[in-house]
Amino acid sequence: MNILTIDFETYYATDFSLTKLTTEEYIRDDKFEVIGVAVGLNNDAPAWFSGTHEETKAWLNQFDWCNHFALAHNAMFDSAILSWNFGIKPMAWLDTLAMARATDGLEAGNSLAKLAARYELGVKGTEVVDAKGLRRVDFGQDHLAQYGEYCKNDVVLTYSLFQILVKRFSKSELKLIDLTLKMFYDPVPVSYTHL
Repeated sequence: MNILTIDFETYYATDFSLTKLTTEEYIRDDKFEVIGVAVGLNNDAPAWFSGTHEETKAWLNQFDWCNHFALAHNAMFDSAILSWNFGIKPMAWLDTLAMARATDGLEAGNSLAKLAARYELGVKGTEVVDAKGLRRVDFGQDHLAQYGEYCKNDVVLTYSLFQILVKRFSKSELKLIDLTLKMFYDPVPVSYTHL
């Protein structure tokens, strides 16, 4: 199974964040902006990119999404950005957040930071705190590079976490995670004419 692990870093502020809005409201809002994105193939070192929307789309299109699984922590977020903002739909999605909730329970604390500590994978980092209220153009070169390292670390932690959790899941359970995500980012209307 070839996996492209992805993590988006996006603009957020006190009044514009996932704590104030639903995932869909946040991503579809005019204020939404991708600061950067990191992608890693399997266990290879991830790459980071930050650019305009058009440049980011071109960079993302270099990856063979149609023939790879996509993996993220909280894939509802990343799958929606990849689909709605960039028109990219991978072969299937894997989600370490969904897997951790099923494995460790909802009360265990399933943020990537808590899971990385629980499974002794490393430290997530806190660079995202320094990005609050900053648009992509507000970052200095060094600050943006540090943010890129933070994002790449998230990709490494997510892939490492997946390698641990996947041993506890059957193929049908992984397909159910993918199907659940597709119902969010790519819903298909169904006609119930037989009812």
